[in-house]
Amino acid sequence: MISFIKNNLRWLITILLLSACSNQAYTQIDSLYDVLSSERSDTIRIRCYLEMSRYYEDRDLADSALIYAGKGIKLSEDIGFDPDIDFYLIMIEVYDSKGDYQKSVSLISPIIEILKKSKDPEDEARLMNFTGWLNYRSGKFVDGIEDFEKAILLARELGMKDVEAEANLGLGRVYYNLREYSQEEIYYERYIELADRDEKQSTIMSIMLRLGDIKRESGRLEESIKTYSSLIDLATKAGDSLRVANTLNRMAWGYYQFERLEESLEVYLKDLEISKAIQNKQLIANCLGNIGNIYRDWNYFEKAIEYYTLSIEISGETNDVYNLAWLYKDISAMYANMGRYELAYDNFMLHSAYNDTLMSDDYNRRILQAQAKYEREKSEQELELMQVRLQRNNYILFGLGGLSILVIVIAFLFIRTSRLRSKQRLEDMHHRISALTQKNLRTQMNPHFIFNTLNSIQYYVFQNDRIASNNYLTKFAKLIRKTLENSEHPAIPIDEEINALELYLELESLRFKEKFDWKIEIDEEIDTYMYKIPTMLIQPFVENAIGHGLMHKDGKGYIHIGLKLDKNCILCSIEDNGIGREKAMEIKNNKKENHRSLGTSITESRLKLVNSLYGKEMRVDYTDMKDDDGEACGTRVEICIPIIT
Repeated sequence: MISFIKNNLRWLITILLLSACSNQAYTQIDSLYDVLSSERSDTIRIRCYLEMSRYYEDRDLADSALIYAGKGIKLSEDIGFDPDIDFYLIMIEVYDSKGDYQKSVSLISPIIEILKKSKDPEDEARLMNFTGWLNYRSGKFVDGIEDFEKAILLARELGMKDVEAEANLGLGRVYYNLREYSQEEIYYERYIELADRDEKQSTIMSIMLRLGDIKRESGRLEESIKTYSSLIDLATKAGDSLRVANTLNRMAWGYYQFERLEESLEVYLKDLEISKAIQNKQLIANCLGNIGNIYRDWNYFEKAIEYYTLSIEISGETNDVYNLAWLYKDISAMYANMGRYELAYDNFMLHSAYNDTLMSDDYNRRILQAQAKYEREKSEQELELMQVRLQRNNYILFGLGGLSILVIVIAFLFIRTSRLRSKQRLEDMHHRISALTQKNLRTQMNPHFIFNTLNSIQYYVFQNDRIASNNYLTKFAKLIRKTLENSEHPAIPIDEEINALELYLELESLRFKEKFDWKIEIDEEIDTYMYKIPTMLIQPFVENAIGHGLMHKDGKGYIHIGLKLDKNCILCSIEDNGIGREKAMEIKNNKKENHRSLGTSITESRLKLVNSLYGKEMRVDYTDMKDDDGEACGTRVEICIPIIT
């Protein structure tokens, strides 16, 4: 009873405090409106506009904040004053929150122009800081680093902790984009030491979350847990339940990554409780799915399926494609370990479907970004070119013939350079498109390979005894696990490809009752752990050799697979002593089949894309082998693979 009264009293106090704050805020904004309606002084009206834009920006009322900031800037310019830079800072914050980074970047330039007019040393420090942010947001990271470091030195001399803090924050952002995470961590730690705890509380909490992630990703779990815990305390005091839930989610994932499953489960359950309280379905689904993973790892499969099902249901309600993609992948792996291969296959196909959607969305987003960047840079170049032409015309009007010739030469060189840069940017864009398309083709190939192998299993189970079937299923479980692991990478070490290929050949040898022998030879000069090749490149050609070359052969078949270094490529040869391509085509025509091998078709498409992606020649050559009497005695396929490290 006492506990019940305490809880209700706590909620009553919270409501009263919120109500009091709300009434105070309304009183403040009403007072500002009263001043605007009665005050004639322009300077006081400008100050009112600034306070009103701050008021609306603090309450995430973006449009109102922009309106009053814009009015303040216009009135300042109308009376011949430089606008207060705080107007621009408020607008930058608003556009950043809306994701309109191009607009926010354009607002830094007026601030720089205002600060350039000042002789105050403090304004010089602010100028260097804003120049650093402009260069960072424009992608000029090296220039940004130089500007931020100069700003830090000036701010330190003048005792300007706020500017020093912002410059350290800027350096952290730059090093994040450069993927130099140790440097990013150093500057973020300095930012937290220097920043005002009250004024910059939201930014500090965001940076603390990133610091926890850096420590976790670099293997320092205990340090990351300590940082996450400090953030949870801070967010709890601020009443930020969403941030608490997000931080608990990262902490639980950290415990899971380091196989501390009991602690991971405990934190996920806390996270689930808070996520339900704030009705955040995305976090609820994530917690349920990861709890399912924990029970799966403990081999409590029924319990795992229960949580997976709940997570899938909620993810479907919110159309969370990312969550559904990894859920079906993990469920597929679980069923494969359980030996329930039909369910493993079904779930893997669902994973592939959602993963394709995810990749398609990402692909379209990157294409739009690349096109927008290209159009923006093209417009900038056209503007620069127009300015050069105007300058040239001015020189002509003044009759400076010699100087006019020089300007024409400069303009010619500028145009030539612009065209070369445009061409390079287009090539870069095509390069990225090729990379994404190649990834799409690879995801199509893996389900095809698994489908063919499942057919082989079904055939063998119906034809052989239980002991042999179990042997076959064990090998297949290993093969499907490797396929699931390898499918995430565009290229894998040769050693991984050969291991998967050996498992496949063992399965096919069992299926055809050892109708053929096989051998794999690798040149000693090839480092199988360092050199990489595109994932599942060789297997479709081996499958073709067995299905069309050896299946119709009388007597014992043989396949030889060789890899050797040849100049700047790895030469892979696949040679069989089958009936040859002409005889295989004749048999196919007699059966009236119009089917073409999907595996080799996709692989050949991938080879063309790899040529485009790496700028190297990657080709496939077929040779029909004949005996002394001119009869077909096999087929040889040679694949020239560029060296990838």
